[in-house]
Amino acid sequence: MTERKTGAGFSRRTFLTTSLAAGVSAAALAAGTGRAMAAADLSGREMVFASWGGSYQAAQEAAYCNPFMEKSGAVVIQDGPMSGSKLRTMVEGGQPIWDVVDVTDTFLFANEELFEDLDFGIVDASALDQAYVHQKGIGCIVWSYNIAFNTDVVGENTPQSWADVFDVEKFPGKRALRDRAYPMMEIALMADGVAPEDLYPLDIERAYRKLDTIKDHVIWYKSNSAAQQLFVDGEVGVGVLLNGRTFDVNKKGAPVDLTWNQNIRSIDYLVIPKGAPNAEVAQHFMNATVDADNQALMANTLAYAPVNPAAFDKVEDSVVPWLATTPENAEKGFLIDAAYWRDNLGPLTERWNEWKLS
Repeated sequence: MTERKTGAGFSRRTFLTTSLAAGVSAAALAAGTGRAMAAADLSGREMVFASWGGSYQAAQEAAYCNPFMEKSGAVVIQDGPMSGSKLRTMVEGGQPIWDVVDVTDTFLFANEELFEDLDFGIVDASALDQAYVHQKGIGCIVWSYNIAFNTDVVGENTPQSWADVFDVEKFPGKRALRDRAYPMMEIALMADGVAPEDLYPLDIERAYRKLDTIKDHVIWYKSNSAAQQLFVDGEVGVGVLLNGRTFDVNKKGAPVDLTWNQNIRSIDYLVIPKGAPNAEVAQHFMNATVDADNQALMANTLAYAPVNPAAFDKVEDSVVPWLATTPENAEKGFLIDAAYWRDNLGPLTERWNEWKLS
């Protein structure tokens, strides 16, 4: 149930080569095997964990932070929400207050210089699919951007493609879309008829021409918690929402659902900002997050797929259909090309901000 190859031809081998380019060797990963999983005594010490807030961070607190505190004696302080600009300012100013941060794969790949190397003598990554291991971070979940909809608003005729989301006659009213260049470039191009396997390199001009057609019909959101509320309140009928966030509100009784058609999978990594004041505690925390039981607890709480294969046997049957990495769901979408965004995130973010203001 783990990633092997994307629709864009971005193979597992390519991903692994890129991820480990900084020098993660099999020997380094093996160094922690058999000894790193023993919990260190960190009584009286603390660290700050920053993530994306809302139900996601609450699930991480329950699945990662609380078990770590119980076993190690350390105290984990919650902070956030994650902001790329805030994180960069902290690190470049030499005064980071965050010790572990949840970031997307695209952000990690484009900003490797901001993060400490992992100590694989502490972080035991030997049990993981190595496609989720990076010299600067450890994968924690696999998730997806999905076409989501409020059935009370749209009725039985639900959107089944990004073209539907951009069709303001078929689906009138506002739609919720992510306020950043990724995945909006991919979404706009698919809405304009580009097949997933033909997306990269992205035709940016074509994407903006398509976005221009819908600009006045969009509520742009910066946080996934805000997006959830837009759908729950019925302020929007259609749009983009993460699979786990959709699962969360659906489980709580909201008339919000999704389709797996044209889903865009991505990976979140945990990283340690360069100069973090509690980096040693952070390394031990990172090790605890990849434990199969903790990974399964995260999946069962919010339907984000584990990166530790041993966790899948512990995922509840009712949750499995919501995971982005099941064969049935994976074949309907693709893994975002993080290497492309590594090379283009900066200029395309500037272009996005200019377009938003135009």
